[in-house]
Amino acid sequence: MKKLILIPILFVAAILTLVITRFLLDKNVDYDVSTINIAVPTFEASYLEFDQALNDDESLPFTASAVIDIDNNGVEELFIGGGPGQEDAMFEFSDGQFKLLDKAIIGKPDIHDATFGSSVIDVDANGFSDLIVSRTSGVWLYLNENGRFSAEKIDLPLDSDTSPLSVAISDINRDGHFDMYVAGYIKKELVEGENIFNKEGYGGTSRMFLNNGDNTFTDITEASGLYYKHNTFMGIFVDVDNDSLEDLVVAHDTGQVRTWKNLGNSKFRNMPNPNSDQYSYPMGIAVTDYKNNGMVDFFFSNVGSTPPNFIVTGDLRDDQLFNPKWIMFHNKGDFEFDDIAGQAKLADYEFSWGAIFEDFNLDGRDDLVVSGNYIGFPPHKIPFLRLPGRFLMQTETGEFAATGKQSGVINTGFGISPITADFNNDGYPDLVHVNIAGKPKVFINNGGDANYLKVQLPDVIASIAAKVRVQRSDGKVIYRDFVSGEGLCSDQSHIQIFGLEGASATEITVQYINGETDKRTGNFANTLVKF
Repeated sequence: MKKLILIPILFVAAILTLVITRFLLDKNVDYDVSTINIAVPTFEASYLEFDQALNDDESLPFTASAVIDIDNNGVEELFIGGGPGQEDAMFEFSDGQFKLLDKAIIGKPDIHDATFGSSVIDVDANGFSDLIVSRTSGVWLYLNENGRFSAEKIDLPLDSDTSPLSVAISDINRDGHFDMYVAGYIKKELVEGENIFNKEGYGGTSRMFLNNGDNTFTDITEASGLYYKHNTFMGIFVDVDNDSLEDLVVAHDTGQVRTWKNLGNSKFRNMPNPNSDQYSYPMGIAVTDYKNNGMVDFFFSNVGSTPPNFIVTGDLRDDQLFNPKWIMFHNKGDFEFDDIAGQAKLADYEFSWGAIFEDFNLDGRDDLVVSGNYIGFPPHKIPFLRLPGRFLMQTETGEFAATGKQSGVINTGFGISPITADFNNDGYPDLVHVNIAGKPKVFINNGGDANYLKVQLPDVIASIAAKVRVQRSDGKVIYRDFVSGEGLCSDQSHIQIFGLEGASATEITVQYINGETDKRTGNFANTLVKF
């Protein structure tokens, strides 16, 4: 009899434990953000027929993703990296769905490699966008000839304890060739823990490589002032202070966001920011112009405010300030920032990886998408306890409202980064949550009646860090910075989409990083303008 009584008690206790645990894993503050006057977009969800084959015992828990038009037909393809023992995949969108292309289009020379990161740029200026891919074995260059790729491993002196996780590209010495900041993470077999902040010499080493003009490279990490041995997720080149020099913003694991000012002559200086004296887990980087004032702003994902401190603080001392919350840098100019995550109703959310900004309802304000769930965290092994990922609409007041359920954007897979492009060419941005150890989840935007403008710059290294200004017929101005690498180990569509609401665009100005300016005037709406 006692056993019979004990069974329902244990069952109820188990249910309560799951409910409490789920509550603890959810965001810490229930933000009440009104969506009145906001056109909340809706999406049709499906899955890619590709099971990303991460082996968590063998590989770091990341995979590459990128948007690339491989054959210049105006329809962008989607690249997804494979795990150890698995080919990479290229998908095209046609007849309302994604279709897997022939694996011969882009092959993996060593099938044992895990593919970690990818960047897109036309390296050889032949009119076809190429891929730069980081893997367990190193960094690879895939040159594109009319939709077919040839692979060559780039000879780089990477540290023996380091895996190249992602690659940020720019032409920092203005010689017309791509240079690389390779974010380094400690190799999987050398990982001692995931919450080590203070151990001297622990972690991977990121490297800055200058192109010699023939796609061989010189290591200038120490000479440039960028040497720092610490596990690193990613970096982005962008002109932070509008001095026509591409600066470098870096997210370091178990450390800080670093904002490196470009001093010219391939030299950088580490500038203080709101996270400099804190200890966090900045992972993904999303880029926007939050106030539409011509100053670029940044969002950084983090472990969130909900995990218990004893799990995430690791070896931090009592005198070291820990900040687990999501981070939003508002750029005030001259390399001064405020962290406005609380003000924007973004601070108190959960564990997250990659993040992107995009205007999904074409109202002229960038919205935010954030990936969640960690394959190495035991509770996330249970589907019921996984996070939904976050789809957040920016309101007229600059706050962000979570509309994932309303929009139909829920992803309980092990998300690494969102990817966005207008895959069906209806003007409204679509979305893919790239998952490891499972299928990526696709969200096709159902659209609406707002106007849009697409701006396509030449897909060459000279376009990186360019600033695009769009003047609308209703007097509003929208700014975008052309960056490569937003998200995490990913590269978004290089076609910029500007929301016009019911207006049109009367002037489009592109300020390239080399100081050159290109301008178009007219009455543009629901069209693509190529520069």
